[in-house]
Amino acid sequence: MRTFFLLLWGLLSLLISTAALRELWLAPSAASGFALLLVVYYIVCFFQLIRAAYLPWGLMGAYRRSGYWLCLILLPLTLIPLHAAYQIWEQGGYVAVEISRRAEWLHQLLGWLQDALGYLGPLLVLSALGVGMALMLLRLLRGQVAR
Repeated sequence: MRTFFLLLWGLLSLLISTAALRELWLAPSAASGFALLLVVYYIVCFFQLIRAAYLPWGLMGAYRRSGYWLCLILLPLTLIPLHAAYQIWEQGGYVAVEISRRAEWLHQLLGWLQDALGYLGPLLVLSALGVGMALMLLRLLRGQVAR
């Protein structure tokens, strides 16, 4: 099973890094460079996660390392609410997009905050959400073993 996951990791890493390098080659920009760095970051983190999951103590032992790599994998995802807050700031206010059933309550909450507090309402909530998630993951990282 370990070999299967490593082969799958290698194949996906090759495909995604090739796409990121192609994008950087065709349209060089800071965003393309950042995307390539993010791909390299995820390649390393997923390799280490697979390696740590197949250690003798595995996922549950006293010297587990999987949680450390899982927290590092999730850490860049905390930038999503911060990017949404930046877009709200750039537009000068929250503009509701197509409402899906799963995220309908979030759009209603952000719209209500926009009505109550102006454009700073959604901006502050999304910023607090992004920073709060990052701090929570960093706190979890402190308790993980990373040898």
